[in-house]
Amino acid sequence: MKVVKVLFICHVIAIILGLTGLLVMLPHPQLWDTTASGIAVFRFSMTYMGSLYILFGASTMFLFGWLFVGPRKTLIFFCAATLISLSMELLGTSTGFPFGPYAYTSLLGYKIFGHVPFPIPLSWFYMGFTSYLLASLLVARTQWRRKTFWSLLLGMYFLTIWDLSLDPSMASTHLPVQFWIWYETGPYFGMPIRNLVGWSITGLTYMSVSRLFWRGNVETKNIAAWLPFGIYTANTCFAIVLTLGAGIWQPSIMAVVLGLFPAMLVLRRPQGPDQTGNPRKSMFKRISHQFMHRGGSLIANKQVSNEVVGLEHLPQSGPVLLVARHFHHLYDGCLLLKFVPRHLHILVALDWIQRRFLRRLMEDFCRAVDWPIVLRKERLAPTSEQAMPSAYQPGEVIHYTHQASALVIKLLRQGETLVIFPEAYPNIDPASTRRESTTAFLPFRPGFARLLEMAERDGQTHVAIVPVGLDYTWQKRWHSTVRFGPALFRRDFASAAQLVRAIEQSVQQLSGREIMSETGSTSLQTQV
Repeated sequence: MKVVKVLFICHVIAIILGLTGLLVMLPHPQLWDTTASGIAVFRFSMTYMGSLYILFGASTMFLFGWLFVGPRKTLIFFCAATLISLSMELLGTSTGFPFGPYAYTSLLGYKIFGHVPFPIPLSWFYMGFTSYLLASLLVARTQWRRKTFWSLLLGMYFLTIWDLSLDPSMASTHLPVQFWIWYETGPYFGMPIRNLVGWSITGLTYMSVSRLFWRGNVETKNIAAWLPFGIYTANTCFAIVLTLGAGIWQPSIMAVVLGLFPAMLVLRRPQGPDQTGNPRKSMFKRISHQFMHRGGSLIANKQVSNEVVGLEHLPQSGPVLLVARHFHHLYDGCLLLKFVPRHLHILVALDWIQRRFLRRLMEDFCRAVDWPIVLRKERLAPTSEQAMPSAYQPGEVIHYTHQASALVIKLLRQGETLVIFPEAYPNIDPASTRRESTTAFLPFRPGFARLLEMAERDGQTHVAIVPVGLDYTWQKRWHSTVRFGPALFRRDFASAAQLVRAIEQSVQQLSGREIMSETGSTSLQTQV
């Protein structure tokens, strides 16, 4: 596998150097033509990089297939892809069928029978093999029936989307050089539509022939999804950069939305315990969580001066319920994402959303990071004083409550860390808030204790409840102190009501509020 990784890195480097030569060195000769070494680098880049990156890509996928798909299947796919694609390319350059009339330039090196550069069939092989493996992995992840049909169809789809993003730039007169020349114009950025049809048919043909001789589908259990995804991403990014360099942006958007986003789904993997007993997280989930933590840290560092106290109280493993004060609608979550060194799942209310497209976007985002979604019924009830315009309907409250409860129980039983703001409303919010002032605390809603009891019914889950105080002061900009208190457990309290009361008092004390008596008479220690 180490050799495969080295070849993949060489493939990526060759792509970068090739793009540098085409988009930087060629249009700006003053950057390199003053020194002998600069001239040598430019000549090497222009002479070899166009074919080298294809050779490295083909070598990477051939060796990867040999090791993880099997020598027999890899050889069959290699022969079918190169021979069928070469035959179609020779037919196309000679007669114009099925792609339309075109001719290759000399930029890609030696031409087979004077028509087709030798790297072209290799390109068909490694991108077709990559597309077919992506399709097979995706079908296995989604557990669709008729695996052969969907693997072939999606394989052709991924290959065609890559071509749609690449072809507009390869013959563009807006670049200093062209890889081929069209003798017929068409509606797709100057190309005939039959080129796209011919491309799809060619890819589907050699994939189908390979599958026929394989006499079985790909065993995806041992295939590392990151490599075909990495090859597809690297070559799609090459197409995107080249297309943008030619001044064409539409194919780039299409490549991301229709190509890269669906390809990312192969990074998911079936849930199940790993060797340590903890739930596995797909690479897609890990990337999403890392994105959230880094994004939250960036916002917290830029907008709020902050410090943390008592982080040692946070358990390093096992299920944790962080019960926190809710002061700012945005900064609270960002601060927790910054300081908590574990993946966080935050229970969020989305009833403030007023547009349906934003509702869909936010729900997709929450699903990507496993954040439970709830709706506050008083915000949706038409007779309530807190009612606000919303993209949600009152009748949806129960449905979202059930979904959120199920997800919370699942996450806690899997040993995850969940954040809940039992006050339900922040002090500072663009929408209406129920606070009487920016220093007020709202009574805790007891729902989190109910969720806790439901999660622990299996007799094996024991959730550590960590109170979290958020103390904000204004000093030209917000300054926050995040304080974590010692963990509490449900078994230490006679009733859920006692637990809620103890957690509420602890959170208020950690937030700078001194509790004077059991009856709730208080004095503010810190004025915000």
